[in-house]
Amino acid sequence: MGLDIIWVIMILAVVAIMVGICIFFYAKNIHNDGKKAKYDERQMVARGRGYKYAFYSTIIVGMLPIFLPDEIKFLLGNLMYCIPLLVGLAVHIFYCIWNDAYLELNLDSKRWMTSMSFISVANLLISLGSLQRGFLIDGVLNTALLNLAIGILGVVIIIEILMKKSIDKKKEADEDEELEA
Repeated sequence: MGLDIIWVIMILAVVAIMVGICIFFYAKNIHNDGKKAKYDERQMVARGRGYKYAFYSTIIVGMLPIFLPDEIKFLLGNLMYCIPLLVGLAVHIFYCIWNDAYLELNLDSKRWMTSMSFISVANLLISLGSLQRGFLIDGVLNTALLNLAIGILGVVIIIEILMKKSIDKKKEADEDEELEA
């Protein structure tokens, strides 16, 4: 009984810390001019397409458990309901990044990357701590794998944004060389 109360207190403490961190970042404001996010018309159209592709991918992946055997459904446990959401989120983010519609126009990308790095590392550390009990608990995948997936997704997003920036810089440098020639 005592362990259950301590566990609940620890979870509440972690949630309170995360809420505090979110409030801090909101108060710090990662936008350059202190205004709300702004997207131009082209970005809004690309974000709309990203939402559409994310919706369809979530629906398709969400229907896959219908075709899975009961043993795999049992193994996945509650993760079965989160996987389609993560896939849809990833599809939306990846589409928007490659179409220059993910980051707002007035966003300080260094602060954003720092906060995203912090969130990714926090999720990875939480998952590593929770996975010490193992990947399987009573024959069901440990839900700490969700934190691991979110942490990995965050790292992939950061890498993808850095790659996109590098490609854009190279393309811009090539265009400048063509104009000089």
